[in-house]
Amino acid sequence: MQNNKDTSWNKVASWYDELLKNDESYQAKVILPNLLRVLDLKKGEQVYDLACGQGYFANVFAHEGANVVASDLSKNLIETAKKNSKEKINFYISPAHRAQFLKDGSMDTIVVVLAIQNIENVGEVFAECKRVLKKDGRIVLVLNHPAFRIPQGSDWCFVDGVQSRIVSQYLSESKIFIDMTPGEKNPKKKIKTITFHRSLQYYMKLLAKNSFAITRLEEWISHKQSGTGPRQAAEDKARKEIPMFMCIEVRKI
Repeated sequence: MQNNKDTSWNKVASWYDELLKNDESYQAKVILPNLLRVLDLKKGEQVYDLACGQGYFANVFAHEGANVVASDLSKNLIETAKKNSKEKINFYISPAHRAQFLKDGSMDTIVVVLAIQNIENVGEVFAECKRVLKKDGRIVLVLNHPAFRIPQGSDWCFVDGVQSRIVSQYLSESKIFIDMTPGEKNPKKKIKTITFHRSLQYYMKLLAKNSFAITRLEEWISHKQSGTGPRQAAEDKARKEIPMFMCIEVRKI
């Protein structure tokens, strides 16, 4: 079962809300435009934004004409979502593997953006997605690229004028604590979140087990550019070669 205390983003809700107000964020510049292209939403499409955070993407989906339901484990994030939402969206506080507010076979699309890597019981989540999706319904997952973005298992390296990505572990699953307050010395004020690293085959096996087939896989690069300096050209080239995010679309079969 999912450990609500460990995996909830309650304590960093305000930080995450401020992050997504930045028009230069990865969410705004990379994920959103690519996601809308992949989704190609139709008016009236039934969309479930699972682990929706403060509703950033849910509001865009609704503005595009979809009928949107959204949920998150964090009470603070859902309260922020309800307060800031300009669209008609039904928000729920709920763990990712339980969507009792949705009927069997009621959703066309489930979107999970940068959240599956922070959820412990992924198999239960995919089983619940299968329950609520219509026949031929789809899940669209966006996650940090599992082969190149491994917390405490990957890093950049600059040698002989070449910027490279070093990967020291990949196949092994790991549970990683992320320090969200690196400059804070008071242990009582330290805030940590948890992420889970899994290989691509881990997700594929679980999806297949729950009767999902891959219909699309894309890899998205960073939009950022380095400032003037001796490593500028190498860093910019590396960003274009080594993807930061992966998008996977699967359909219920």
